[in-house]
Amino acid sequence: MSLASICCGNFHLLRNSIGNTCSIRLLKYHTRSIYETLLSIRRHQNRPLSTTVLARSTRKGSKQSFSNSRHLHGESVESSIEVLKQSELEQLKSLHTYNVEEKFSGVKTEWPATILVFDIETTGFSRRDDRIIEFAVRDLMGGKNSTFQTLINPEKDVRNTYIHGISNSMLCRPDVPRFGELIPILLQYVWSRQMDGKPILWVAHNGRSFDVPFLFFEFRRCKVELPGDWLFVDTLPIARQLVDSKGSKLSSASLETLRERYKIPLTGSAHRAMQDVTTLCYVLQKLTFELKLTVPQLLEKSFRASDLPAARPEK
Repeated sequence: MSLASICCGNFHLLRNSIGNTCSIRLLKYHTRSIYETLLSIRRHQNRPLSTTVLARSTRKGSKQSFSNSRHLHGESVESSIEVLKQSELEQLKSLHTYNVEEKFSGVKTEWPATILVFDIETTGFSRRDDRIIEFAVRDLMGGKNSTFQTLINPEKDVRNTYIHGISNSMLCRPDVPRFGELIPILLQYVWSRQMDGKPILWVAHNGRSFDVPFLFFEFRRCKVELPGDWLFVDTLPIARQLVDSKGSKLSSASLETLRERYKIPLTGSAHRAMQDVTTLCYVLQKLTFELKLTVPQLLEKSFRASDLPAARPEK
């Protein structure tokens, strides 16, 4: 690998985000947040919050990692360790990826943005009327606590359990947060991953039409602005640039089609947020390698939530 490819920020220099890892489940949540202004949107009685954070080695050049045990809401958050199945880890580690921190002649790669791959599951397909019921995100730089996921209580019936397997009974529990309760925790997670002076680049498949509008409306309902330094990239139109062995455009650019094209193993239930995030991480590496896309070029393709038609004021 040449020094030039490092300097131009080629995106295929991704660190293998699957390594020796453990799962940390946050068990307690209390409503007196350090983000008092955000939680003033809605007040609820003390209720536990169930999320999952995957721990890895601490990365350099970032703010303090999202801690396993911290005083998020005036009281400590307890954690317990649950090791992932070794067979799942070995299957994922068999995929070839690159180390973004590889050095040549003392020159170290620096990314122009913190890249977060995310996915959501919802109660339906209406961006305005349906709700997010699961959220998952992975920081491609890896490091400690680089993965975050949680179920979310939508406060309405789930009509499409047949798609993702998430039922009303899974969501209507006291340990599942509402979206308004999740916002300050999500913001703190993102800030803990963000590199000083660099934007956040959120990556989702079909994100422009689906994931980003859903996220926008959930924040709007809670009367919270999406941070101005959050940029979004949709990998679906990028994947539509691919051609088959005959030089023809692919008949489908779905995540499942891309997973099969790149021979990426499925290690869990499809259409669950974290499984789709993991798949997209590998698809993104293969896709950008094949199309010779760099991180700066991805940034050029990015948009803000405020750019979407859904964000425009209603007449």
